[in-house]
Amino acid sequence: MDIAKKFLDAGKPAEALERLKGLLETVSRRDEWQVHELIAAAFHDLANAAGVAQASFNAADTDRFLRSQRTHFSNWIFALHYLPTLDAATLTNELAVYRSLYRDAEPLPQIERHPAEKISVGYIAPNFCDSSAARFYEALLTDYDREKFSVTAWSMSHEADAFTETVRANVDAYHDIAEESFFAAAQRIHGADVLIDLGGHTEGGQTLQVAAYRPARVQMTGIGYFDSTGLAAIDYFIGDGYLTADDATFAEKILPLKKAFAFRPNKRMVKARRARRKISRDRFTFGCLNNFVKLSDDYLAAVKKILDAAGNARIIFRDTTPLESRRLALMERLERFGIDADVRLGADDFFSDYDEIDLILDTFPYPGGLMTALAIYMGVPVLNLRGDLASRRTGADILHTAAADEFICTDADAYVSTAIDLATNPTRLAALTAKISVDKLTDTKTFVEDFYARLEAIACATSGA
Repeated sequence: MDIAKKFLDAGKPAEALERLKGLLETVSRRDEWQVHELIAAAFHDLANAAGVAQASFNAADTDRFLRSQRTHFSNWIFALHYLPTLDAATLTNELAVYRSLYRDAEPLPQIERHPAEKISVGYIAPNFCDSSAARFYEALLTDYDREKFSVTAWSMSHEADAFTETVRANVDAYHDIAEESFFAAAQRIHGADVLIDLGGHTEGGQTLQVAAYRPARVQMTGIGYFDSTGLAAIDYFIGDGYLTADDATFAEKILPLKKAFAFRPNKRMVKARRARRKISRDRFTFGCLNNFVKLSDDYLAAVKKILDAAGNARIIFRDTTPLESRRLALMERLERFGIDADVRLGADDFFSDYDEIDLILDTFPYPGGLMTALAIYMGVPVLNLRGDLASRRTGADILHTAAADEFICTDADAYVSTAIDLATNPTRLAALTAKISVDKLTDTKTFVEDFYARLEAIACATSGA
């Protein structure tokens, strides 16, 4: 396994994968899960969604340590969302299996709350570094009513950056619990009125392993994760009438906000928007700046149809990581589809891509979140294919929030025909783009007020105040 790890560290996932597959023939049953874990990492570095999902499942299936088995199963549930084969029945079943992994978890005893106290709200996250999720929850940690609420941030990592310092400076308390066991972390949080899980099944579901002990009177998830956790200890999912409509997969009740997302750009985004300049060109340019793992075969087939019918058009693909192995893997897939594209590595200076792009083609079935909001903020419209599950409606919900419903399609044929129409009808594209409301998308004030008002109502109801 050490040789495989060296291949991975050297950016050679294909060589690592070959080595690891050979190890499966000789490794002991006790250690097999470690090989599958590394196989998942290799498939990630090759942007192979199906490979990541299967290897994560195999790791969970062969692991005999409950804590790490839960981690692998969280990775499996997360990876399933990349696959077109995921449906409500499958998701419901897998969430039930995950829930069964906590059948022996004993909740901490509830502590009586004094009605005169401020409502204590905790936020738990894998870390509080700047991230896709941070652009949607920052305002909740900085703009709350300090007369009514006391807010504590609980980080499960030592990682820190400028955003971490912003959080530290604004919340009532900040705690690094990276060295704590899950139970010890829950004991420290114990007594909070509300705990908001910002991780869900990201990062191996480590925040859920703390929440499973039910340290707070009321517990909820959302914003940092896009779907049901399946965990019985989570009471609410943070949604809205559009995001979570008609989705029966939720084990949680829905916390129905006026809107589930409000985007706050960071300083680099604000600066990039001010510096934007539209590049003069003769060819219509599509773009996709999403994680390459999200590029499903169905999506690439749609892109091929669009490019073939849109005349002298081109497309830019930009990954979210700087891994050359992923770029090369995508180029091989694009060759099989007959797609000629500009394929770029993930980089910090990707903002200039928006100067070149006329229309973003959002991925499906797993759409963009931050990348959808950021494109709208930068003045570039996004075409989206809305699905039935909440995870497949996040991009559409962001567009709906920005009054960009005419860029939302409900089936692949409509997605293709709309993209072709907009590419060949620039006047219509410009008119629809002009209707998009960045102000509605970035209205964090309404979002924060609505969110905390609902927390107050729930906290008071559960405490008998």
